[in-house]
Amino acid sequence: MHSTIEHSIRSLVQKAITGELHPLTIVDEVIHRLERQRNNPIFISTTSAEALRRRAEELEALSPAQRALLPLYAVPFAVKDNIDVAGIPTTAGCPEYAYVPEKNAFVVDRLLAAGGILVGKCNLDQFATGLTGMRSVYGSPVNPYSPDHVSGGSSSGSAVAVSCGIVQFSLGTDTAGSGRIPAGFNNIVGYRPSSGLLSASGVVPCAKSLDTVSVFGNCADDVRRVLSVAAGFDPLDAYSVDMAMRAQSVADPVFGVIEVREEHFLGDEQAQAAYVRGVERLKALGHRVEVIDFKPLKELSDMTYFGPSMAERTAVLGDFISSHPDAQYTPVVRNALMKASEFSAVDAFKMIHRVKELERQIDLEVWSRVDLLCIPTAPTIHTRETVMRDPAYGSTSLGAYTNFAPFLGIPAVSVPNGFRPDGLPTGIMFVARRADDTRLLQFAESFAVQG
Repeated sequence: MHSTIEHSIRSLVQKAITGELHPLTIVDEVIHRLERQRNNPIFISTTSAEALRRRAEELEALSPAQRALLPLYAVPFAVKDNIDVAGIPTTAGCPEYAYVPEKNAFVVDRLLAAGGILVGKCNLDQFATGLTGMRSVYGSPVNPYSPDHVSGGSSSGSAVAVSCGIVQFSLGTDTAGSGRIPAGFNNIVGYRPSSGLLSASGVVPCAKSLDTVSVFGNCADDVRRVLSVAAGFDPLDAYSVDMAMRAQSVADPVFGVIEVREEHFLGDEQAQAAYVRGVERLKALGHRVEVIDFKPLKELSDMTYFGPSMAERTAVLGDFISSHPDAQYTPVVRNALMKASEFSAVDAFKMIHRVKELERQIDLEVWSRVDLLCIPTAPTIHTRETVMRDPAYGSTSLGAYTNFAPFLGIPAVSVPNGFRPDGLPTGIMFVARRADDTRLLQFAESFAVQG
């Protein structure tokens, strides 16, 4: 439905290095696609056409040998507007919060050094709080498969920019599912890495202990290529980890799946049927599956919005909101951040203790039996009307299967899982243990569903 400039980063780079596809040609196509989507609020700011062409000329002036050293040579990309780009305002979805950074975020520097072409900064749910894509004062990005349904958030613009073919990949962030929910709703791949693998220097925090930069792409191989460039230890990020990823493949991995029940999909029969088809595909590929008890994972997920965890967002943003009472907020975000201050330090420590207990329980009862999890990306996809009627429920209900991964610091990836009878795309999510990112992305590529 939405063609990309090339079907993969691999093919784009190969053609650009050899001169079969020129950087200026790529940039001109990007500019054309931006113009076609000008009424869709995907971006908060974009690189000017003149600057894009200058960047293309710089890349084109390199020798073939120099080009071959750049793994992202002439690849267009975008970043969520809570990630710093030097000289361009970072808004985090709030105009009054905006500041102009003097330097790029750590990950942006690495992508540019690898030959990438930065197209712009993407719209998001304000302060990266929400999973619908409908919490921005800059407008709500339109889902390219259905204007009546949400695009998913909070990395809404980042996902739609890839789905519409404007860029080959984009960066989002993922604190509770923001890097995976929009992928499932837009028929692309969305990856949350193991915590600490990607630096958060130059990224506006939402909840520092849970945040990570995330990656959207058209396929898992694209995501893996971006990860190979972007990952690296950053001493300026207190949460950055020098992580050795396990690369060996499990010969016969066992997948943990959830029991298929109507309430697990909020009564959405098409979402339920799509998940069943995905599990059947796993079996057809020769993999074994085991039904797991999802209760301890669900308890973790519920902590995201229904407990003192929300107070971490207030710790980051509460002072700004208190000192700027008349700023342009989306009411549901402002209320959620300020209400979280009602929790006490005792509540927070009780939660921390319970998280550790659940982590041990999951190790003993889940990871002792399976190698990977295969679960829905989201229980359903809401209409925009549903979210407008009840914005809080519209967001919290979508994170049932994504929220637990940040608490455990583990990687997860949403991949396309075919289409529903109503024409909407579906996603299915694979989750691995910490530092199993390479294995996870290798499997995600092998599962890829076409169409």
